[in-house]
Order: sequence, then C-alpha cells, then structure tokens
Amino acid sequence: MADRQLPCPDCGSPVRPDVEQLCPRCGYPLMFLRQQAAEHDARAVPRSPNERDDGTGTVMPAPVARTQRTAPAPIPGQYPCPQCGYGNEPVRIRCERCGYELRAARPHAVVLGPPPARAAPSRGGWGWLVAVLAIAAIAVLALVAVLLFTR
Repeated sequence: MADRQLPCPDCGSPVRPDVEQLCPRCGYPLMFLRQQAAEHDARAVPRSPNERDDGTGTVMPAPVARTQRTAPAPIPGQYPCPQCGYGNEPVRIRCERCGYELRAARPHAVVLGPPPARAAPSRGGWGWLVAVLAIAAIAVLALVAVLLFTR
C-alpha cells in the first residue's frame, strides 16, 4: 500500500500519498488522496447461536507500520522547523510545510498619548431662540397682513 503512486492533482508528477505529505514538485497537499482504513475493520469469529458475544472472539487487523519521512537538511541560513524539520527562511512566522508557529507573531504595540481635551460646548444663551421667534412672528404678521389687505 505504501508503494501506491498516483499523479499529483495539481502538477501531474508521480506522488506517493500514503508516504508523502506534500507533492515534492509543487507542494500540493496529498492528505485527500490517502486511503482511509475502515474504522471498524474487525471481523468476528463465528459462534454458536446461543453463545454470548463477549468480544473475545473479535479478530483485529494487523497494525500497519508507518514510517515518518524526515525532511532534508536545511540550507545554511534557514531555520529548521521543530515539528517537521523543513528549512524555512528566518523571516517566516509559520513553517512553510506544516504550518507550525516558528515565532510569535505579535504586532508592535503603539503607545498612544492622552486624548486631546475637548472644548466644552458653548452656551450661546437664549439669543438664537429669540432670533428664531422674532423671525417667526414677523412671518405670521406678514401673512395676516396679506390676507386682510388683499380682499
């Protein structure tokens, strides 16, 4: 099963999805091409009709040895990922291959000064209200005068 080769869905080069995590040519993730073992692949041993099922007659499948592929040695000047060993550029925050956080990515805090003092709203008093009422009174008087003298 480990020798099964398929074409990469992205670039078409031959890949072994049961062994490799990414396509070595284009980096396409191969996790969806892997064959998933059946969750309950256990077979039951035949028993008599009146015999109780106590679970001891279940035959479990033999475990499959999985090999962990190691990443090639990083090029000088690159930082190796602690999780997968892949060589990353020193400026990277996460591993290019597995996404492991290589260093904390906290933004630089900006220290703000105190907010500027706001000027208190000025109280103009009642002057604006008196002016509006005077204009309204003049408009009402003009309307009454027009209605009375136009007959």
